[in-house]
Amino acid sequence: MLAVTGYRSQIVAELRGLLPTWEIVERIPDAGLAPAAERYLLCAGVLRPKRLSEQTSAEINESLYVNLIRPIELCEDILSHNEAARIVVIGSESGYTGSFDEAYAAAKAGLHKYIETRKLKPGQQLVGIAPSIIADCGMTMRRLDQENLEARRLSHPKRRFLKAVEVAKLVHFVLYEDAGYLSGQVIRLNGGV
Repeated sequence: MLAVTGYRSQIVAELRGLLPTWEIVERIPDAGLAPAAERYLLCAGVLRPKRLSEQTSAEINESLYVNLIRPIELCEDILSHNEAARIVVIGSESGYTGSFDEAYAAAKAGLHKYIETRKLKPGQQLVGIAPSIIADCGMTMRRLDQENLEARRLSHPKRRFLKAVEVAKLVHFVLYEDAGYLSGQVIRLNGGV
């Protein structure tokens, strides 16, 4: 079984198309414990179209909770109960380079540090994936500054943004093909920026 957060995200939708026919995908609730599973994908996120100084305390707290605290809570619960847990957590390139939403960037930076420093048991796996802008994800399509996005796309070394299916293929590799030695690191998917 694969348990996921961000169940309605484009990454999860693309991943479902890559999974073996026998695989069951279960949604992890927004609160409480994760279900017992062999594999986990933590893919929920909140990105706001405004600077930290323009956000309310409630918005900042929600961003920190969804992007940092909740994934760490879930990892701690999973790792304390499952000696063979395989976990992929979706971070963000913003955790390295910053973002117009500083709360989001700070939360993702903290999440990356957690992934890189969390001690694991020999059978456990914890990997982060830090995508840059994903063209076909809700966070990008809902942005109000589409002209800024177009300028960034044209200045990108690949002249395009990442696609959700590319992220899903890496998630699939880590959770279903890799033997588990890949662990304790964040893989940056930024197209060579």
